[in-house]
Amino acid sequence: MRHVTLFVFLAIAGVGARAHATPFEPAIMPEQVEAVGHLDVDALRKTQVFTALGGQKAIDAAIDDAPADLRVLARSLAGTVRGISFWHDTEHGAVYVATRDARGLAQLLAKAPAKRAAVVDGVVTYTGGKEPDHDRDHSHGHGFFAAVGDTLVLADTADSLALSIRVLGGHAPSLAGSSKLPATSRTGVFVFVTIGSNALNAIQKSAHSKVLQLSIKTIVADVSESAGVVTANARAEMGSADAVQKAKSIVDGLRTLASLSGEPSQRALLDGVTVTANGLALEIVAKLPVAELAKAIDPKN
Repeated sequence: MRHVTLFVFLAIAGVGARAHATPFEPAIMPEQVEAVGHLDVDALRKTQVFTALGGQKAIDAAIDDAPADLRVLARSLAGTVRGISFWHDTEHGAVYVATRDARGLAQLLAKAPAKRAAVVDGVVTYTGGKEPDHDRDHSHGHGFFAAVGDTLVLADTADSLALSIRVLGGHAPSLAGSSKLPATSRTGVFVFVTIGSNALNAIQKSAHSKVLQLSIKTIVADVSESAGVVTANARAEMGSADAVQKAKSIVDGLRTLASLSGEPSQRALLDGVTVTANGLALEIVAKLPVAELAKAIDPKN
């Protein structure tokens, strides 16, 4: 799917441009969702992690891998990416790639190998090629996408795309001011929040982690960097005090085992972890120097 390849390119290559700030915005997310996430590309550009993992060389490599007939426009547009957000409901979802170049984005879609589909609230939508399956929620194909102003929206169904367009246009309910969004939501380079029980149930069913298999109501996680140290925060609202204590015991046990490991990287990772029980909440904070994280991600560093 060439438009998916293009999205991946934009997501990676966008981290090399001038930095501002594009934090998570609940107002662009539909109200009835199970999980949301956001990568602040503007903030990522400022981090030492980005530099440690290749910086401009990584961007150049991503550009070289873009489709030849889209490379020039994609190279221009990539430098304007501000942030990448996603939402997911019980079955479907969408990804937003926010840019600073509505005109360039429109030109890019005009040249993309895609078919025009429906018009939603005045916005032309596109499909990647395969005809939708009308017998199965009239939405399956090679993907659906559209440009809403300066934002590229990619969805797995026509309905998900239409909902995203309406929310972005202010014509459908959003998470802004919603009581469903945990009050402890944080900001950072990356933010992830689970809202509904279905998303957590899916995680728990597939998880090999004993912690995730306990009774959990919500999870809020974020990652940030300051003064050469990457900090990851996770807060889980548990279903009972007993679940909190069990989860804390499991995490503390893993830290003890890691301290006995002969692998320096594992010890360094767990040494920077603190676990706190606060009422029905379990809070985990992990701190790791950028150099150590870069080695963990890419041993060549």
